[in-house]
Amino acid sequence: MSKAVIRLSSVTYAMRAQKLLEQHGIRSYVKRVSKNLQISGCGYGLELNGADIPAAQSIIVNAGIRIVEVASAV
Repeated sequence: MSKAVIRLSSVTYAMRAQKLLEQHGIRSYVKRVSKNLQISGCGYGLELNGADIPAAQSIIVNAGIRIVEVASAV
């Protein structure tokens, strides 16, 4: 099972997105993003199962939360 990270613009948005995903049955974890993924801005995002990425992106964007980056977790 591959893991992926959705990086968001703030830790507040990461926590808000985590609650939204939980309400839709998608488990995710707020985590500090490693330096190689942290291009600029906040160093927080959500780690989740890679298979859940398409649904998670849709839920997050539909809630008005901007996704900065989606990457494979290392």
